Amino acid sequence: MTPVLQPQLEKVTLEQYEMLPEEKRIEVFDGVVYDMVSPSQVHQALSMQLSTLINTYILRKKSYIF
Repeated sequence: MTPVLQPQLEKVTLEQYEMLPEEKRIEVFDGVVYDMVSPSQVHQALSMQLSTLINTYILRKKSYIF
């Protein structure tokens, strides 16, 4: 079975990157520009809950040390 050829993504140069609008949410990995979408409200809520659980766990563990 032959592997499927993937299209090669064009790599951005430093000059091209610097010309991008500052308000545009992007990330660059290995010279390839990726649009970053804003996280959804569900994502933000779950992230906050998870952070709270982790912080509570750490604070409880620290209290046993002292």
